[in-house]
Amino acid sequence: MPYIIGTSIPEDKVLVQSLSHVYGLGLTQSVNLCKKAGFGSDSRGSDVSFSKGQILEKLAEGASIPLGADLRRFQNNKIRRLCLLSTYRGSRHRKGLPVRGQRTHTNSKKRPPLKLNVN
Repeated sequence: MPYIIGTSIPEDKVLVQSLSHVYGLGLTQSVNLCKKAGFGSDSRGSDVSFSKGQILEKLAEGASIPLGADLRRFQNNKIRRLCLLSTYRGSRHRKGLPVRGQRTHTNSKKRPPLKLNVN
């Protein structure tokens, strides 16, 4: 089972859909990566050899956008900064409430509060 940017690619799924499992890659970007790497639209994860996997990973990392763990770290740092600055959005993140103005009368009861070590 090949790994691309820390995410395992299933061998039985179509490669385009498998690449969209990487955090930060969507379906359109997956299609573009497969075309650049020379895979067809019906290629599967079992068709990816070690060398082709490295080519896919280099193409994905060369896209100048953060992917995988880097993207998660970037987003968590943005949220942590909002909490440290005591902004309204940061307080909503900390309480586990909707941040972007959604209603709270009947919805948003299942989101757990954010657990950040912010002093």
